[in-house]
Amino acid sequence: MTKCADLLFELGTEELPPVALKRLSEALTREFITGLDLAGLTHGEVHAFAAPRRLALLVRDCASGTPDSEAERRGPAVQAAFDADGNPTKAAEGFARSCGTTVDQLQRQETDKGQWLVFNVKEAGKPAAELLPGIAEQALNKLPIPKRMRWGASEAQFVRP
Repeated sequence: MTKCADLLFELGTEELPPVALKRLSEALTREFITGLDLAGLTHGEVHAFAAPRRLALLVRDCASGTPDSEAERRGPAVQAAFDADGNPTKAAEGFARSCGTTVDQLQRQETDKGQWLVFNVKEAGKPAAELLPGIAEQALNKLPIPKRMRWGASEAQFVRP
């Protein structure tokens, strides 16, 4: 079972326009939740907070990481993957190379359309601490801000610098 904890995301800003607060808060919440869902981080209720100098989200029971996953990659048909003598063709070798393995490590799978080479990929889960900065940055970049401002030589842009 994955560990869960409450997550508080708070963004301190210069004075935000009062008419834009609700819209910015709703957009931040929507985009942040979308980012969590796309990353595979489970969570509970999300509460949004907005004040003229800050936007915040409280995410209840946010997973501390994504679970390990398994995926199956399907390669060429067996009849195209091996020649008449049973030697691997360039198709089989190319598929194995793209999977980071050798042809003898590939498995065969029988379907209603014939037999195919397959490779099972096991992907380790990622910790939330590694995923959250990208999720936050993506959510901030998608805020409905008609004219973004920069401060000095910094590349960061926002409603107020």
